[in-house]
Amino acid sequence: MATNFKQMASDILINVGGKDNLTNINHCATRLRLVVKDTNKVDKKALGKIKGVLGVEVMDGGSVQVIVGQIIESLYQEFEALAGSVTSGPQEKEKKKIKTLFVDFLQLMAGIMSPVIPALLCASFIAIVLLILQMGFGLTTDHPTIKILNNLEQSVFYFLPVFVAYTSAKKFNTEPVLAMLLACFLLYPDWVTMVNAGSATGYTQYFGLPVLLITYNGSVLQIILSVWIMSKLDKLLVRIIPEVIRHFLKPAVLIIIMSIIILTVTGPLGGLLQNYIYAFIDFFRTNIPWFAVPAIYLFAMTVGMFCPGFHLALVPIAALSYAQLGYDDFINLWFFAGTTVPGFTALWVAIKCKNVECRNVAFPAAVSALFGGISEPTTYGILYKVPKLFFCNAISGFIVTLYLGIMGVKAYCAYGAYYLTNILLFLGPEKDYHNFYLALGAVALAAATTFVTVMFTKWTWPEDEDSEEVSNTVMKDVALSAPAHGAYIVQENIEDPTMSKGYLGKTYAVKPSGGEVFSPVNGVINSVAPTKHAITILSDEGAEVMVHMTLDSMKLEDGDIDVKVNVGDRVATGQTIAVMDLDKIHAKSINDTVIAILLNTASYRVVSVENGQLVAQG
Repeated sequence: MATNFKQMASDILINVGGKDNLTNINHCATRLRLVVKDTNKVDKKALGKIKGVLGVEVMDGGSVQVIVGQIIESLYQEFEALAGSVTSGPQEKEKKKIKTLFVDFLQLMAGIMSPVIPALLCASFIAIVLLILQMGFGLTTDHPTIKILNNLEQSVFYFLPVFVAYTSAKKFNTEPVLAMLLACFLLYPDWVTMVNAGSATGYTQYFGLPVLLITYNGSVLQIILSVWIMSKLDKLLVRIIPEVIRHFLKPAVLIIIMSIIILTVTGPLGGLLQNYIYAFIDFFRTNIPWFAVPAIYLFAMTVGMFCPGFHLALVPIAALSYAQLGYDDFINLWFFAGTTVPGFTALWVAIKCKNVECRNVAFPAAVSALFGGISEPTTYGILYKVPKLFFCNAISGFIVTLYLGIMGVKAYCAYGAYYLTNILLFLGPEKDYHNFYLALGAVALAAATTFVTVMFTKWTWPEDEDSEEVSNTVMKDVALSAPAHGAYIVQENIEDPTMSKGYLGKTYAVKPSGGEVFSPVNGVINSVAPTKHAITILSDEGAEVMVHMTLDSMKLEDGDIDVKVNVGDRVATGQTIAVMDLDKIHAKSINDTVIAILLNTASYRVVSVENGQLVAQG
């Protein structure tokens, strides 16, 4: 049965206190993100019972996150239409609590580090390839292929400041290329040579100011702090420098001033801060080594529940451990327990539960956690729904982290050694078989403890108690034609992770040669996004289809897309439903890709691509 997004949006709006209680609405790939004036008006329990809602988080500062998974785009369109344009009105300034500031900082760090994760995962994969080549094919460390692959792996960590400079610039809304230039300035070979040559005092001079001789490869906090200051300075220079000379003068002035600031202030300060954090972790390693991993796990399962995404803020600490010790025995191990344990929990839930919906959630969640390192489907789809299973998972996780801490297990990479696909990272370049066997023991322990807690605890799936009548509707076969003229793009090559990974459903795209956008099916217009970048159509066969125009809708302005249809209009395959002004879109450097998405992919037996068409068989 198709989800009634309008009704779902209405139910959510009512239970967050209505439109008058909202100050901001937004969304990410899986969550509806809201900011409310009064959290007391938010009915968390009622929100959790809404069909399609996987979980709800109410945090300090009035932030409410409603987790819904891949239907977020469709839901957000309806919610935005109901809530209207919401902006923060005048509010009394209040001093933020320390806890709120801490949460804000962690979420800021998470937002900056999250886009860098694919590069870190690449380094992990290359490390595994290096091990396989050496162990399985007898290649020695002086073999050219090994040396070059090692260079590729180490490049991720060496140039990490450059990647972080880019993501920081995007976060702070300043010039990404200039931020990257600032990071490259710190990594330039002659600076490294100067540092290695040293001086009697450990300092040099720059414009008469003392500069600490220190290298910055792999550093993160320094560049984040610097780019934040750069964003403030950038805005100041825009106001000061006349427009007629701003284009060529502002970048030069900005970079020269920032080069002074980063070498004399933010560079040494950020390094000091990072070293203090590392020293705190090292204190645990030295004095209570067995308790370090269980301690961070307990924090994650308690206080950390109110700081979603905070784990990403600690990735730099893992990178620093790897740079200084050649392994990480803290962050990766916590991640390891945080993915394998939920993975096995979901697996045993799927085996024990007789409810079809439960199994449909649990089996994919198990695969996602065990082999993809993504535990959110288990957390929001299972643990939040059945509190007893949350505690089963927490107890098992604590036992596993205690084992990892007592046995002193190490992950020989800065990131990525936290799911079964990357288990070889526990072996390391020196082939530490003892450590590898201990890691396998942790996997076995995770499987055993979750089996005992899940199988021998009495729990019921919520739908077992109050199930709805299952729809007997048989879906008809449907074929989706191209939404535009141009070059065909397969799902995996779409330059957007939400689309390329099929989070919203099976999809395909076109790089348009013209501005006209066509309906892929015969049907009725179900919704039109306020930004006009997305149109949903309910086909005559029952297919829920979204036509998504451009990959950066936040940059679109009025006039960029002219929608030719209204909600309720009947359309035919190939009929023009919108026209994009490609000149305006390209002028804003917006990717003009047009995408067709089968939102209810799960309702079909087989979905495939045939002769440039997406074909769904009922």
